[in-house]
Order: sequence, then C-alpha cells, then structure tokens
Amino acid sequence: MASSLHKTLTCIAALGLSVSPTVALAQTQWMSCPIPPYPTDNIERPADLPPQAVHIEANTALFREQGVSEMSGDVQISQQDKKMRADNATYEQSSSQVTGKGNVTFSTPTLKAKSTDFKYNLNQDKGELQNADYRLPVTEGRGSSKRIVRENPQLTRLEQASYTTCPPGNAAWSLNSPNIRLYHEQEQGTATNVTLKIRKVPILYLPYISFPLTDKRKSGFLFPVIGSSEKTGIQAGIPYYFNLAPNYDMTLTPTVLSKRGLQLGTEFRYLTEKHQGEVKYTLLPNDKIGTVSNRYYYDLKHNTQIDDLSSVSLKAEGVSDDQYFVDLGNSLQATSEVNLERRLTYQTSGDKWTFSAMTQDYQVLDGGTKPHSRLPQLLLNYRPLQNSNGVDMQIDTEYTKFSGSKTATNGSRLDLKTTVSKNFANDAAYIKPSVSLRHSEYTLDDANKTRVSRTLPTATVDAGLFFEREVKQGQYLQTLEPRLYYTQTPYKDQSSIPVFDSSENTFSYGQLFSENRFTGKDRIEDANRLSASVTTRFQDQKSGREVLRASVGQIYHFDERKVTLPGQTAQTGKRSEIVFETGGQLNPRTNLSSTTFWDSDTKKLTANQVDLRYKDDKKRIVNVGYTKRKDEFEAGRLSFVAPVKENWKAIGGVEYDLLNNRNLESVVGAEYESCCWKTRVAGRNYLLPDNKTRDNAVFIEFELKGLGNFGSGTRDLLQDRVYGYE
Repeated sequence: MASSLHKTLTCIAALGLSVSPTVALAQTQWMSCPIPPYPTDNIERPADLPPQAVHIEANTALFREQGVSEMSGDVQISQQDKKMRADNATYEQSSSQVTGKGNVTFSTPTLKAKSTDFKYNLNQDKGELQNADYRLPVTEGRGSSKRIVRENPQLTRLEQASYTTCPPGNAAWSLNSPNIRLYHEQEQGTATNVTLKIRKVPILYLPYISFPLTDKRKSGFLFPVIGSSEKTGIQAGIPYYFNLAPNYDMTLTPTVLSKRGLQLGTEFRYLTEKHQGEVKYTLLPNDKIGTVSNRYYYDLKHNTQIDDLSSVSLKAEGVSDDQYFVDLGNSLQATSEVNLERRLTYQTSGDKWTFSAMTQDYQVLDGGTKPHSRLPQLLLNYRPLQNSNGVDMQIDTEYTKFSGSKTATNGSRLDLKTTVSKNFANDAAYIKPSVSLRHSEYTLDDANKTRVSRTLPTATVDAGLFFEREVKQGQYLQTLEPRLYYTQTPYKDQSSIPVFDSSENTFSYGQLFSENRFTGKDRIEDANRLSASVTTRFQDQKSGREVLRASVGQIYHFDERKVTLPGQTAQTGKRSEIVFETGGQLNPRTNLSSTTFWDSDTKKLTANQVDLRYKDDKKRIVNVGYTKRKDEFEAGRLSFVAPVKENWKAIGGVEYDLLNNRNLESVVGAEYESCCWKTRVAGRNYLLPDNKTRDNAVFIEFELKGLGNFGSGTRDLLQDRVYGYE
C-alpha cells in the first residue's frame, strides 16, 4: 500500500509543507540528475578493525600520545560509519577531538558535506562545519549552509541554508531557510521562514515546512491545486494529508470555486490483510449559481478477501443531481456520464464450480431510462468435464430478481443452460461440435403473477485449418487460417418474454463466431447461418513480434430471422456485411488496428474504425484515428507528443465531428522537464451534453523533484487524452 499512498509534501503548522522525495521520484519517472562522488566515498577501513577504533591515514603525520597530533596531505579519518577527509587535520586522542582545514569532507549515512574547516568530537558524535555544501544521500537533496552543527546523533542543525534536488550548478529551484533541523531518529526535517525560489526569484513564502528524510509518509498540507473552467471559474484548493497509520490515510481538500463557492473533497484509503478500499466524497454545500443548493459526489470501492477462493466487493457511485458532472466536471467524458452504478458482489469457487451473488442498482442522470435493478442475481457455473478426452461439459445457472423499473415490467428469471462440446484437433486442423440446451422461467410482477417459460436447443460446429510458410528467406512466418462456424437454433416466439437485460450486439468480427446476436438471456436468436472467414498473420521469427494480422469474414443466413427486440423489425437479407480486421506491430514503434464493414449488396462502406499509433525511443508520439458508424457518426482523432527542443515537449489532441463539422474536444499543452523540476500547462475545450454549449478549462502543474507537485493533475488529463503519454 505504501507505494500507492500520498508521499509528497506535508506539514504540521497551518501553512507548512513536507515531502517524500524518493517516492515522488519513483511515481513520476524522473530523469536522473548526475550525482558526483564525494571524496569520502573511497575511504576504506581495515576489515579487522573494531568499529569504535579511530583509523587515520595521511601523507605526513606527527602523532603524540599526549596532546594534539598533526597530519597533512590527504588526511583520512574514519570511525564506525563516520568518514572525514581534509588537507590538514589535528587529532587529540584523550578527548577524541578532530579539526580539519582545506578541502574538508564529512560523511555519515544520512549526511555528506564539504566545507572550509570543521571540528568534531568522535566520542560524543557532535561537531560543526563552516561554509558547507551538503547532500542528503537518501533523498538526493543537496544545498549549502553557512554553518552545519551536529548537536548529537539524533539532531543536525543547518543555519542560513538552501535545499534543492537539482544538480550542482543548476539553480532551477531551491528552498531557503535560516534554520533547518534534521531529526535523524524521527527521519524528518523541519525549516522555518522558508522561501521557494525559482531561478533565484522568490515566488512563495512558508513560515514552516516539514519534510521526511526517508520515503516515509507524514501528515500535513500538500501543494495547492489550481485550475480554471468557465463553469466553475478559478479553482484553488489546499489538500491536507493525514497519515493516520501505516495502512490507512485520508486527504481533505477544501477548494474555492470562484463562481460557485467553497467545495470540500475527502479521500480515505485503507489496506489490511483481508480488506482494501477507498472512499471519496466531495461536497459543495452552497452553490451560488446552481439550481441545487447542496451538491455532492461520492465514490466507494471496497474489497474483502475472505479466503483464497472467496471475496466480497462493493462499488457505489452517486451524485446529488443530474447536472453535477455538467456543472462541475471538466471533460467531455465526465459530462457524458449517464448511469452511476452501485454493486455488491460475493464470489467463491471450487475445483469444478464458481458461484457469485450480486445486488446491483443505478442512479440515472439527465432523464435517462433506468435499467432494472438486480436484487439479487445468483450465478452458479459447474464444469463436470473439462477437456476429458477433448470433451467439455458446462452447466450455467442463474436466478435474478429484476425490480425498480417504473416504465417496464419487473419480475424474476431462472435460467439454466447446459453445453457439451468435443474438440478434435491436431497441428493442422480442428473441428469442435457443440450442443446446448437453455431453459428459462419468468415470473412477472403483474396482477396475475404471469409465468412464461422457454426451452431452446442450439447446435454449433467450429472448424478451421492452419497453413504456414516462411517468407523473405525465413525472416517471417506467414500463416493462413480459414475458419467456418455454423449455428443452428430453431425459431420460438418470444414476444411474451419481457426484456430485462438484453440488447442487440453491435456487429463486429467477433460476432461471426457467436451463437447469439443478443446480449443477456431474454432473447435467443433463431439462427441457421454459416460464418466463413480467413486470417493471415506475419510473424517476425527472431523477435516473435506479430508484424501484421489481417482477417476477413461474412455470415450467410439460410433462413429469415424472426426474433426481435420490442419495437424493432426483423432482420432481412441472406448475407451480413463483410468484416475486414487488420492489426499488428508494423515495426517496434508503430501499431495498427482497423475494422471495416462493407455492404456487398449496396457496394458501400458502412462503418470503419482505424487507429495508427507511433511511439519511438525519443518519446515522440503520434496517434491518428478515424471512426465511422453508418450515417450516425463520423469523427477523426489526432493526438501527439513532440519534443520541440531540449527539455521541451508540445502535447495536443483533437476529436472532430466530421458529420456535423464541429470540434468535439481539443487539448493543447506544453511540458518542460529537467532532472529536478517539471512544469505542464494544458487547455481543454469540449462540447457539453446539450450539443450546443462549450466549456473551456485550463490546467497548470508544477513538479519539484523531491517536493511533489503544485497544480491540478495535468499529467492525468494528458495521459487520458493522449495514448502513450507518460
């Protein structure tokens, strides 16, 4: 859990901050800053020397049993985990007092420093360095200090000090304080009257800051969250992180929305041996311009692992009103939410069976039709035979109580399906016949408690061949895979059966090999059809990469189809559209996927989707996409990441409605990254659900290596809109 929890800036005082540098580095995949070695790194002690013994090496030395010994020329002094180096040094054996001048370096596991001179008591483990440059090895932080005082092994003070994670000679950012304290036992540091400087220009003052010296989390304020949109105005929030225990934490984020008021966000996360989850709740108690006063959003996720085979999970999401995402969301995706699900599931399994129990309900937004609630749904899958001499037998049982609909029939459904199949296969061919029998019982919640039943058999035969050959002098292996799939299900009038959860599948290449074109169990297709397809693949024999895959297929109907959903007409025609599907990794940088539908009767292209994605070692990204669905929707997509000069990237994405000549959503941004800081800025313009109104949002994020991020999750926005962006 530690890696998933907040490990960024936190504080104790009202306006203080703190940080987990090593985790911030890991989470944001920073490039590495060069870390020059310290002169003490190559000091070695004799292996058989006791840890408490003082070991001294020098070019010349005058050792005195009583009084002060004098050394010069690359003086090296070590004891336990302390190492010192200087041009000239003195050592008093009776008091264990060491002094040094000229190119002084001092090193412990928690602090490395260079200075002009130092004095140190080895027995008391205390001393000071003047005009020092220091480094914290664990956090990769460094800085300078007019005076470093080691009070004792647990406390080090830095006076008139600076701190940064940038390499020497790079003043991109720094924290500056007259008083920094490093509490080694507590593994944290504090600083007062802190000034954050960017390129030596002060931009932020903090009266107090607290930061961990390791990757441990601690409570306190995180960096502010800022943003802007036309619906909410300027957004400014200051999260406060509570490190309540090693296995649970909480973040509170009060946010000022300039047009709407004060919003409070809460996130609580927990992890135990058997339980994990998170709770998010956002409240806007008094919306100044909305029609609803108290506006809220919640998202609850929980999972309990009862034992190795059994678990319980809960997911619940809800909002105060239909327009919540329209007014307070910041993306086309968020404003397009229709249903918010609440689901509780129990799952368990044995060697040959699985069982699950679920309750499910929805909150419907924007006046949509509410799906039936499942209170409950019970599923039992039993496989008495699993590849026994090629024979499989599977029994699927379901009981569901459908309720909650105000516009459709409610009731219960008991469904039992038994399937037996036999696979005959070798390296060159296979044939797999299968038979199934499905029986369904419905009890409707009407005045007569009407009961409806249905029993239907289905037979399928799936057969295919494999051919292969080497091409281009054995560089590639090409396969040719013809396939036939036959389905037979007799017709039965199902118009008296209500539709609880069934719909018609969108036609796709996968539908060529499905025995039922309907989802759910309320409609069983009357089928007497044959699907024919052929696939060819090109595989790089050295790397195993599938360079290209191309498939084509079509369904041939031998009878007219009569089963329909309510309000729909029966399908006609002897042939389906021809489906073309291609894909593959054309080269190590380029991926292609495409699906095309061709009506062989009208000789027209009816639907198409193409995605071409490019990403190289220089992190240049180009994604091009095109989608067409009959005469209903046609859109083009383009997104990219382009390094424009050293450390700078241009980022953008657009989705354009070609049918109505309008922009659906566009994102444009820029990013600067060095080994010690990053900044991102992005603007988004998107269409609201009314298909007329547009909203604009601006996101800014500023990340300091070792200090976390200042902004509003711009990285998450760009990752969501630009495939491959990291």
